[in-house]
Amino acid sequence: MDAQVPITPQQILAARAAIDPVFLDSPAMRHGALDEALGCACLLKVETLNPIRSFKGRGTEAVVAALEPRPAAVVATSSGNFGQGLARAAARRGIAATILAPAWANPLKLEAMRRLGATVRLAEPGDGAGKDLARRIAAETGALFVEDGGHPVIAAGAGVIAQELTAAGHEVGDVVVQIGDGALATGIGSWFKAHAPEVRIVGVVARGAPAMAQSFAAGRAIDTPGTDTIADGMAIGRPVPSAVVQLRACVDEILLVDDGAILDAARLLLRSAGVLAEPSGAAGLAAVLTNRDRFAGRRVATVITGSNLDATFQARLLGG
Repeated sequence: MDAQVPITPQQILAARAAIDPVFLDSPAMRHGALDEALGCACLLKVETLNPIRSFKGRGTEAVVAALEPRPAAVVATSSGNFGQGLARAAARRGIAATILAPAWANPLKLEAMRRLGATVRLAEPGDGAGKDLARRIAAETGALFVEDGGHPVIAAGAGVIAQELTAAGHEVGDVVVQIGDGALATGIGSWFKAHAPEVRIVGVVARGAPAMAQSFAAGRAIDTPGTDTIADGMAIGRPVPSAVVQLRACVDEILLVDDGAILDAARLLLRSAGVLAEPSGAAGLAAVLTNRDRFAGRRVATVITGSNLDATFQARLLGG
């Protein structure tokens, strides 16, 4: 791994100072039943007990606070959680927000973005995951395009999760982190590479959306023709090139998880720890569950990134 991590500790601490405290100091917990089921000591950083039920409030708060001069409007693409965070952060500062969401997006997330003040438009599959249309809207209206995974300050905001773990004195050997656009893994990995470089940063990619894993291996952004996973927050078919570079600087390896493992992990999490997670939120745990030999006897931390479930996944989760 490159010794030069993309996000500095100073950037992460500056992001912490800008984030609404409602998103800070989320619970970190262990449960004996979960440890027994996994065969390791598993620390959960639970990012679901905030106004948007997702870690995305950290990075969106940080990036909107850093915008100078402050724009009148912002435009972004999101399947839901990033859009919620951006809508809330923008509304708090008097900035209009337009979110381009995929047509298959969770209806509950779409409604949540609207409730938080965003104008939500659905993008067709052929429109570059909505990014091409978002850029056109930004150019035509004078709005600022905010790209998840494309702004270092977003990763810095997510990196505050790692800062909280080390500040609390948690000692871990592996941190298993979901990869969507890459900001979460970049931020967390950057902090640990600076403060505890012996900790291994393990990224997790949905098997049905392998673009980030393929890009990580190749060292350059590789687009895939489509995605097929229940983990909407990880359904990335068109990686941000700079995010791939950042990930390679601070992530040690990538593991793939399939949808069945994600569902099993979400059920295990609910049964053993009483914690509800959407598919992307349970993906890190799924990687630990399906790689028991790899993590056996180790101290592992993972992030429960969100709990905005759609009705179909909720029915499958509770029906199991």
